[in-house]
Amino acid sequence: MKSPFTFLEAIEKTKEILHNVNFMIASRRKSTYFTRQGNNKLTFQSIILFHLSIVRKSLQLELDDFCKKLDCQMPNISKQGYLEARKKIDPYAFSYLFHSIADAYYEATEYKTFRGYRLCAVDGTTIKLHHTQPLIDYYGTAQNQKVNRARANAGAIYDIQNDLFRRAKIAPYATSERDLAKELIDSLPSKDSVQDLILFDRGYPAREFVDYLERSGIKYVMRCPKSGVMKEVKNTTKKDQTIQMKYKKEVYNLRVIRFFLDSGEEEILLTNIMDQSFDVPTFKDLYFKRWGIEVKYDTLKNKLNVENFSGTTPLTVEQDFYASFYLINMASLIHGETTECIEREDHDKSLKYKYKANMNRVIAKLKEYLIYFFNMREWSALKQLYKQLIDEAQEEKTPERPGRRCPRNETLRSNPYALNQKGALP
Repeated sequence: MKSPFTFLEAIEKTKEILHNVNFMIASRRKSTYFTRQGNNKLTFQSIILFHLSIVRKSLQLELDDFCKKLDCQMPNISKQGYLEARKKIDPYAFSYLFHSIADAYYEATEYKTFRGYRLCAVDGTTIKLHHTQPLIDYYGTAQNQKVNRARANAGAIYDIQNDLFRRAKIAPYATSERDLAKELIDSLPSKDSVQDLILFDRGYPAREFVDYLERSGIKYVMRCPKSGVMKEVKNTTKKDQTIQMKYKKEVYNLRVIRFFLDSGEEEILLTNIMDQSFDVPTFKDLYFKRWGIEVKYDTLKNKLNVENFSGTTPLTVEQDFYASFYLINMASLIHGETTECIEREDHDKSLKYKYKANMNRVIAKLKEYLIYFFNMREWSALKQLYKQLIDEAQEEKTPERPGRRCPRNETLRSNPYALNQKGALP
């Protein structure tokens, strides 16, 4: 039986990648970069590590703090020096770290499944950017009658049961959610013994996309819109009905599931799961599980502050974006391990709610300790620091209240993180 893939193993995996010369060669933007060590303050590894330290305060304050944590025997690194140095690293470095940790989790762990499927959700989200010309030119803008703001479109594949992002991508604002979803699915490892079951929201049902999923061998459940839905779906009248959908020369047997929510609103789902043991209540349960990716996007934006970009070019935005997904997965590992400790402690207690780790607290502790983990070599010291991290993360816990919902706020606003007004406090 496989043992769990832990936060400490993710740290060791990251160290291994960072010191791999082939990773450095693939990540530098020119073959002449990082060829001589010399007295360079900012090595390839130190630039990456600084970027993984959750840079959210003013850049110079973060650089000063970084040097203190590493106990640097040299003058503090300047903001200008760092800004020049980061240009040498391709965003690939951060996306590779993010993907490598996610993939290592599944290779090492007996992970949770839903009736034998790995249950994932795919969804898109709008990313607010600094309103600068380089970002407007590359990513485009969103506009209404009053304002025009720089925006990007992002998509991700999220493992609902195991609380882990598997893939993510940022793209120009005009990129369709379906095109992003295809790129994400195509980038998944091909060799896997467990089949994925992917949940999609209302923006995805379309003949061409269904055809793509069928040819890719993906099992799926799609939430259908109330209008503009395919006629075969619209014409169904039963709670559970089989239909035939035609696309070009192909004919696909699918199921349409209808049920009512407590609010009285009807939901319509489209799926290629023909197994009759998946009944209407099962699909209703799956419908609510899709909410997990919405909650995770909220964590990314409002707790990890993914939109608090440290630069104004596509290069810096992509570096920050993929670093944030690496960090949210590291936070998820800590959160899961801390919650296990809380559950063991509360096992014999008579409590109204189950309790879990507080993600705000976890992210704060991750920022405080992450660089120390990367700088330590002794396994005993790592384990001692890990125990301290988990103990402090447990000090604040949150009750699990079932059925809570957070409404979306889709008002078109400017990015609240002004680049020239970074805070001095964490």
